[in-house]
Amino acid sequence: MKIFGERTLNPLLWYVNRKSISKAVFIGTFWGMMPLPFHSILIVLTVLLFEVNLPVSLCLAWLTNPFTLVPILYLGFWLGSKIFQVNMIDQDMMLGVLHQISHAITHFGHGHIDLSLAKILLSGLILEAFIFAIVFFVITRLLWRWNIIQHHKRRRNFQ
Repeated sequence: MKIFGERTLNPLLWYVNRKSISKAVFIGTFWGMMPLPFHSILIVLTVLLFEVNLPVSLCLAWLTNPFTLVPILYLGFWLGSKIFQVNMIDQDMMLGVLHQISHAITHFGHGHIDLSLAKILLSGLILEAFIFAIVFFVITRLLWRWNIIQHHKRRRNFQ
C-alpha cells in the first residue's frame, strides 16, 4: 500500500454506503475471478480510479485460491469454448494447461503457453468474471435494500 502513497488515505476509499460497497464488490469480484499474479495491485488501481471501498475490494481478491482455481479455469474454458464454438478440452489437456500456467507463473513468464488455448481461456475468464461481478453487484444491492427495509420495519414496530 505504501507505493500508492497518500492516495490510499482518501476518505472515499474507506466510506461505507450502498453505492461504494456494491461497486467495490463488482471490482473485487471481477479481478478476484481472474487468476493473475498480483491481481491485488489491479484491484487497488481500479479502486483508486473509481474511488470505492478499498477493504471490501481487496477481500474479494481471495476468490481465486488453490481451492477455487480449477473450477474457475474449467468454467473459463467452457465459456471460451462456447464463444469460439470449439470442443471443450478434455481432462488431460486441462492438466497440461494448468501445468503450463503454473510453470509460467513460478518462472516469471519464462514458459510456454499454447496461444490458441490461451485465447479461449482468456475470453472465457473475462466473460466469467464479468458475469460473477454483475451477479454479486446485484445481490449486494438487493441485500442492502432488504436490510434497510427490515431496519425500518423494526423501528416502526418499536414505536
